[in-house]
Amino acid sequence: MRAFILMLICFVPGALLAQTDDFHNEIMDMMILKGDEVAASLSYHDVFPKLQRNFVNKNIDSEVWQELRLDERQQVLEYITQGAMAYRQYLNRDEVADLSVFYASNTGQKYVMDKELNAQEKKELKRFLNSEVGQILSQKGDSIALALDQIKKDWTASLFKKKMRQLIKGGYLKN
Repeated sequence: MRAFILMLICFVPGALLAQTDDFHNEIMDMMILKGDEVAASLSYHDVFPKLQRNFVNKNIDSEVWQELRLDERQQVLEYITQGAMAYRQYLNRDEVADLSVFYASNTGQKYVMDKELNAQEKKELKRFLNSEVGQILSQKGDSIALALDQIKKDWTASLFKKKMRQLIKGGYLKN
């Protein structure tokens, strides 16, 4: 039984990363265009104030906190890799390609950044939302959002635990 558990611990993370085939990479690219990478980066930084509250009386140097933040790119990529699974469940390759085209456009970028659209951009947005992929996104958007929320919650909890373990290994839990 222990061998089986050890195999799962070693295999599952590798299997997740191994699933980054071309389609998965296309989803990840679409997520970056959509702003999920920026949102994950913000969530990454939200972990540290919570972590610092647990070590408030431990007089940890600012350099230690800086070192803990050095893996931001890797951790955000991990979230994007995991998050792509939510889209993969609900969308096919053509739909992801259409979303990428939209999110890469000026209108798409303004839309995801919640910026004001001019009259022409409003027409483009309406055309997109009425398109086949826009309708699919409307139908499946809530399911995708719920899956992404759970993935982000799990990723954030895992990140918090990783950073906590790093501080404990560094001897900062001792009085």
